Order: sequence, then C-alpha cells, then structure tokens
Amino acid sequence: MIETRDLQKSFGGKLVLEKANVVIPDGEIVSIYGASGIGKSTFAKLLCGVLRPDAGEIVLDGVCIGAADRPYDRRRGIAIQMVYQQPYASLDPCQKLAAGFCELIRYHHLAPRGREEETLAPILSAVGLDSGILHHLPHQISGGEAQRIAIARCLLFKPRLLILDEATSMLDVSTQANVIALVRRAMTETNGSVLLISHDRALVDHVSNSTYVFEHNQLIKKEKETT
Repeated sequence: MIETRDLQKSFGGKLVLEKANVVIPDGEIVSIYGASGIGKSTFAKLLCGVLRPDAGEIVLDGVCIGAADRPYDRRRGIAIQMVYQQPYASLDPCQKLAAGFCELIRYHHLAPRGREEETLAPILSAVGLDSGILHHLPHQISGGEAQRIAIARCLLFKPRLLILDEATSMLDVSTQANVIALVRRAMTETNGSVLLISHDRALVDHVSNSTYVFEHNQLIKKEKETT
C-alpha cells in the first residue's frame, strides 16, 4: 500500500497542495481528477521524488520513502514509475528504441548482459507491441506506439505503482481504452496499483476503484457511485 500523510507543497509562496492524505491500495486503480494546471502533476512528482514536499510524508508499506526533512529513498522509490503526457520526450530521437531499452536495462541491472531482448519481449507483448518496433527511431512510430513504449519502459521495473499523468490525453477515445486495459492487465499480474491523473471525468469514472478530486488545493475522496 502507498499512502501520503498531510503532504503539502508551495511554489513562490503560493500554496498548491495542502495536507493531501491519499491511500492507494494494492491492485487498484485510483484516480485524481481536476482541471489542468491545478496541481495534479505536482502531487505525482512528489510521489516519484522529482519534488520534495514542504510538509508531510510519502509511505510505502509502512516505511517513509520521502518527507520534507529527509531525502527521497531512491532505492525503494524505484517501485513508483510515471508515464508522462508527452511520450516522445523520454526517447532519444537519434537512438533506435532497442538501444535505448538496452541502456536502461544495463544501467539498472534489470537483466544479465546478453539477455536484454529476452527480458523485454514479454513486456512488449503485454502492451501490445511486436519486437520489430525496436528497430525504429522514435519519429518512425505513432503517438499510440510511443505511449506504449513509455509504459513498457516503466513496466521493466515491475513497479508497485504506475502513475499515468494525463498519459492518454493525446489519444483518441478507443486508443485510450486500449491503453488503460493493457495497463490494467499488466499491473494485475503483479498486484500493482495504478494512479490515473486526468481532467477527463468520464474516463476517471469508468476505470477507477476510487477517485480524489482537487478542491481548493486539497484532495477530497469521492465515493464511487453505485447503480
């Protein structure tokens, strides 16, 4: 389980996030809904250790991995991965996808040398991609394919939490549904959780086990409606 306790963040004296208490149980999809620019991405970056909170803490399985008074625990924090809205931004435009994946695998010791492609094959399959795509440069693949590549990069780490930060907002409705379904299946295999950050209320309502809504810099949990 991942949770935040009274998490708070300001920029230039302007309060963006106030006393955020969010619980993300294992195996669930939890969503954060709100207008663009309201602070949703700030919350995600705090979870990943990109930003340090001004107050409060981030807890993984009862152990604090990030707080205002201590550095983020990168070793434990690698279990939290994020897919950004712009998938091409994380790819080297001059490097074929295979080389980029191999560098990532070797740097983080995710597989023995020489077994990179063997490790990668089932992950590509999980996101609906053929291994032939690895021979392409980023500009040679579509936006939907780039999004799936970005998800595959995160799945290499077998994350406990995968954050989709407006990650499907540039895709059409049918592709969005496919990507969410792929992520759900891939994370279910390891009992991992998904944090979906979106301004699309219909998508949030459709896929989430629970939802938090931004109201006056606070995250308020909304009970799921039943029919």
